[in-house]
Amino acid sequence: MANVLDFIKDSYHEMTQKVSWPTWSELQNSAVVVLVASIIIALVVLAMDQSSSAILKLIYGTTT
Repeated sequence: MANVLDFIKDSYHEMTQKVSWPTWSELQNSAVVVLVASIIIALVVLAMDQSSSAILKLIYGTTT
C-alpha cells in the first residue's frame, strides 16, 4: 500500500511541478488544427467512397 501512496504523491508532484501546461490560446490553436484536419480527412473519405461507389456501379451496371 505504501508503494501506491508513493506513486500517487510522485504523480501529483510531477503533474504540478514538472509538466508545462499549454496556455489557453495554444489550446485554441490546437483545437482549430484538429478541427480542420478532421474536416479534410472526412472530405477525402467521402471522395473515396463516392468514387468507389461510382466505379462499382459502372462495373456491375446497377442503379439505386
